[in-house]
Amino acid sequence: MNPTLLNTRKSELLAQQELVLNQAQEAHAKLTDVQEQAFQSATAEIKDIDQTLSRMDAIAKSKAQIQEPTSNPFIAPTAKAKNNAKVGFSDDYIAGFWNYLRDPSKGITMAAMGENAPTYVGTDGGYLVPQRTDPTIPALAVNECSARKLSQVIVTDMDIKLPFQATKTVAAAKAESRTSNNPFAGTPPSFNTVTLSAYMAGVQVQATWELLQDVGALESFITADINRGMFNYEENAFVNGSGTGIALGYLNGATTANSAALGINSILDLTGDLKQAYYANASFLLNRQTLIALFKAQIAASQFQTYITYDAAGSARLLGYPVFFSSSMPTFAAGSPPTTGAVLFGDFAAGWVIGDRGGSGIQAKVLDQVSAVNGVTVILGYRRTDQRCRIQEAVQLMTVTG
Repeated sequence: MNPTLLNTRKSELLAQQELVLNQAQEAHAKLTDVQEQAFQSATAEIKDIDQTLSRMDAIAKSKAQIQEPTSNPFIAPTAKAKNNAKVGFSDDYIAGFWNYLRDPSKGITMAAMGENAPTYVGTDGGYLVPQRTDPTIPALAVNECSARKLSQVIVTDMDIKLPFQATKTVAAAKAESRTSNNPFAGTPPSFNTVTLSAYMAGVQVQATWELLQDVGALESFITADINRGMFNYEENAFVNGSGTGIALGYLNGATTANSAALGINSILDLTGDLKQAYYANASFLLNRQTLIALFKAQIAASQFQTYITYDAAGSARLLGYPVFFSSSMPTFAAGSPPTTGAVLFGDFAAGWVIGDRGGSGIQAKVLDQVSAVNGVTVILGYRRTDQRCRIQEAVQLMTVTG
C-alpha cells in the first residue's frame, strides 16, 4: 500500500464531507438520510485509512531502528566466520579507526588498519571502511501559511459563478396620499457574480534510482516536501495574487480601511472600520514580524494594558481576536522609497472562497519511463485552484506606512 495514495483518498473523503456540510448549511437544513449515510460511510473509511497509516508508520519506525548504526564496527557474517556470527574487529583496529575519525591529522597506524598496504587483506577490514547514511531526513522549517484555514474552501468540477449582493435595499419616506397618489420611493437591491475558475501549479522532483534504493526515507520526504512547496506557492498567491491567471490575493481584493504607522491606535481604527455583523468570526492576518514590531512599540511606550497575548506554542490574540500568521504578508521596511506592510482584519470565510478543481488533495504522478535511460524517476505534484473575493466588506486592509 502506498501512503501517498491513502492520504490522497483521505483528502478526497474529507472534501466530500465538507461539501455536504456546506450545502446543508447554505440550505439551512439537516442532512438527508442519504447524505447522513454517505457522511458516516466516509467517516468509517477515513478511520480505516488512519489505522492503516498508523500501522505503516509503526513498521517504518521499526525498520529504521533496525538500520541504526552500531557503536562498534564489525564484519558481516561470512562462510568462514565461526557459527556464521558477526566477526568483530581487533581492539587495535577499533581504537585506530575511531581515533582517525576524531583527528585525521594523527594518521592511521598501518599495523592496526592495514589500509595503505596494497597486499593486505584480513579480518581487520582490509581496504574497506564502512559508510552509512542516517535513515531520517530532517526537513527545513515550513513557511507560515493561513489562507486555507481562514477562507471557505470548496471543491469544483468547472468554472462556477458565485452570486453576491452588490448594493443594499434603500428605504425612503413616502408622501401621504390624500389629494394625489404618491408612489413609494427607495431603491431595490442589486446583485452581481464573480467567477471561480482554476489555475494549475506544481513542481517536478527528480530522484536517481540509486538514491531511491539507498535512502529509505526519501520517498516519504519527497512527497511531504512537494506538499510544503505547493502550500508556500499557494499562500503567496492567496495573499499577493493579481487575479489574472492566478488567484485574487487578499491585498488586491480586501477593502482598504486606513493607511497609518503601526500602533495600537491605528489597529483600533482598523477594527472600527469592520461592520459589527462580521465580528463573531473576525480574526487578524499578518506577518509574525509585524506583531513583534507592535509588541515592541507597546513596550517602548510603556503601555501596560495587555492587548497582545502570546502562548508557548506561538499562538496569539490581539484585542481579544485570534491572530493568524502568513510569511507572505508584507512587512514595513524603512528606505527610499520605504516598503509598506499590511494588516488584515475581518471574517475571511464570509468574504473569500477558495475552489479546488477535482478535489483538495495535491495530485501526485510518478513517471518512471520519461528519464529511465538516465536512471531517474520523476515525481510530479500539482493542484488546480483559484481564490476569489465574494463579499469585499468582510475583510478590511490596513496599509502600514511606518
